[in-house]
Amino acid sequence: MGGMRAQTSSSALGVLWWMLDPLILGGVFLLVFGVILHTNRGDPNYIGFLLSGLFAFTYTRTTMMSGGNTLTANAHLISTQLFPRLLLPIAAVIQGGVAFLASLVPFFLIAGLTNGDWPGPHTIVLVPAFVLQTLFNLGLSLLVAQLVIPFRDIGNVMGHLSRIWMYLSPVIYPLDERLKNAPEVLQFNPMAAILGLYRTALLDRPTEAYHWWGSAGWALAVLLIGSVTFARMEHKLPRYLS
Repeated sequence: MGGMRAQTSSSALGVLWWMLDPLILGGVFLLVFGVILHTNRGDPNYIGFLLSGLFAFTYTRTTMMSGGNTLTANAHLISTQLFPRLLLPIAAVIQGGVAFLASLVPFFLIAGLTNGDWPGPHTIVLVPAFVLQTLFNLGLSLLVAQLVIPFRDIGNVMGHLSRIWMYLSPVIYPLDERLKNAPEVLQFNPMAAILGLYRTALLDRPTEAYHWWGSAGWALAVLLIGSVTFARMEHKLPRYLS
């Protein structure tokens, strides 16, 4: 829990803030897109749709940022101790994963009370969805961690890029007629596939084939690239961080 509090800018709310962040953002998006712009038309449970996307995307965004900064944040430890440096990004992803799983409790309460979307047989899809996203998040964290070392200010850039990524993902809006001119392009967005699995697990929405092969393909590819490149530069970390 100490690591979680440190990652939330010394906030005593800890894992509770991890849940409040997407909930507050969800309230803003619900007002703007659901009430003012009527993006929710045709969706029986836009609140559940929106929150499922926000919570899942927050898991990727926070682990990408925290895992990416974990090497520079532990520079002294890396320079003075011998241990597998891979453990640092793994620890950050585990912390984010625990927080994400905890966030499912308020999610099901909100989705269940507003539209009756309680856990059921479809919820078993949550297991592969969570495993594949965790592998993807770990690979992404390893790649970002390597960029942070030579470019220490990239964390600020990643924050802006993650927002753009969120708006290009089916977090706020579904892949319906609004995107009928570009569905093939969005299938190459890893979060489109991952969120598709989560909508099945959390809201019993239909699953498409690319949700499965897209999630698995991106998870394995990003993890492989991240692990190989991280292993090649791991022995150089003490010199880079000194």
